[in-house]
Order: sequence, then structure tokens, then C-alpha cells
Amino acid sequence: MKTGSNLLLLNKIFPGNPAFILFLFLFINLVLDVSAQNNEDAQKKLHFSGNILATNNGISLIPSFNLGRPAVAFNLSIGGEKLSFDPQFRFSMDGKPWSFILWWRYRFIQNEKFQFSVGAHPALSFKEMDVIYDNENMHLNRVRRYLAGELAPSFKVAKKITIAPYYLFAYGVEDDLVRNTHYIALQSSFSNIEVTDQLLFGINPQVYALIMDDLTGTYFASNFSLTVKDFPISAGLMINQKINSDIASKDFIWSLSIIYSFNNKYYKQ
Repeated sequence: MKTGSNLLLLNKIFPGNPAFILFLFLFINLVLDVSAQNNEDAQKKLHFSGNILATNNGISLIPSFNLGRPAVAFNLSIGGEKLSFDPQFRFSMDGKPWSFILWWRYRFIQNEKFQFSVGAHPALSFKEMDVIYDNENMHLNRVRRYLAGELAPSFKVAKKITIAPYYLFAYGVEDDLVRNTHYIALQSSFSNIEVTDQLLFGINPQVYALIMDDLTGTYFASNFSLTVKDFPISAGLMINQKINSDIASKDFIWSLSIIYSFNNKYYKQ
């Protein structure tokens, strides 16, 4: 797609917000330009991977927010070693859309001990509302729009232990939304811990601060996983505990999930 066409498309999706349109436009074009200059051999390696997750309680990208009922999520990744498109599509179990997050990510550094990537996305969030129109009660699904960017370094401190500071900024496009959200986390990963010869356990704890305009909060969250070697289906548990917060949310949130994962790799000829 041509540069002018990219800008016009973003303006149609997010009208009236030129600064954030320009940010996303410049980011996408910068990533595409840098990607085009990468080593050709690296760009020959392509992947199509992801997972399908079914849960009793849908958890948001920021763990302190949840759907409050069963949900299914499709998390995909398509691209090369450096640049990838990582969309996330989330629905309630009755088929109603919950959120669509269209990530673009670029991995600047990838080595055994340190990795660093940046990402940006437009997102659509859906909220069910009861309204009165022309003296009639109507049930609507309102669409809310966001723009966001992330910084994601990670340090491998041992064979199975990773420490990963994380920063996400999100901007609410509509006037009645929270305008500026900052999600600042210290995440970690303890992976592939052997329970038996075939059963593996993983834990991903994090502490994070959340700033939403003038409101702030601190939280503890963690993912727990059980996987079987060479088997695509795993089980997960997510918990989130409020430490101290002005932001309206439940003190404790949890969800159980069944996850089907896949990872396919291809090579350009």
C-alpha cells in the first residue's frame, strides 16, 4: 500500500486525532523501512503461530480488567524474525465481540541473553449498552477505539528464568474514554519446570503500576501453566490481586483456561 493511502486509511479509522494518527503512521512506515533493509537470509524465515484460548473469565490485556463471563481468544502471529503482525481477537462465549487488538511488532535485538522489541496497535473494544431511542429500549454494542504502543525488553538471567520490564501506553480516542493509560510492569518467567518426565510447569509473576488519567493503582498478577511435552493443549490459571488502587476494579480476579497452541515455520524460496 502506498504511503498516502496508509495515511488516509488511518484518518478514516481515527478521525480528529492528527497527533496520534501521525504517530502510528510514522511508526508503521519506519518499521517497514527498517525491515526492508534487514539481511535477506533472515527475512526468508517466516512463521504462522499462535493459540486459541477458552476461559471461564476473559482477562484483558491489562490484568486488572476482565469480561466477567466465559470468553474465547484467538492470538495469532504472522511474519518474519524481525517484523510480525500479531492480531488478537476476543469474543464472549455467546459469539459477541469483546476486543480486537491489531499489534505490529518489531524485534530490534535478539540474542541469547537479551531481547528488545517495540510494538504499536489500533484496537477496538466493544461494550454492551441499553439505550432508549424513539421511546423504545434498544440493546447496542458500542465500539470504542484506542491507539497504543509498547516497549518490551527482556533479560535471560538463567536457562529457565527471564526478567522483563514492560511499558504500555494507550490513548482513548472517544471523548468519554480515559485518555491516557500507562501500564508499567516488572514481569518474569520461570519456564519448563519439570514436574514429571512429560509434564512441565511454568509461572509468570508480575508487579505493575497502572495510571489512568488522574487515577493510579498497584497490583500483583501471575499466570500458571501446565503443559505436556509434544502435545498442543495446555491448561492455565491467571490471578490478579489489587495492592492499592483508586481505579474501580475487583480486589481479586482469577480465570482458568484451556489453550491450544500451534507454531508453523516456512522459508521463502
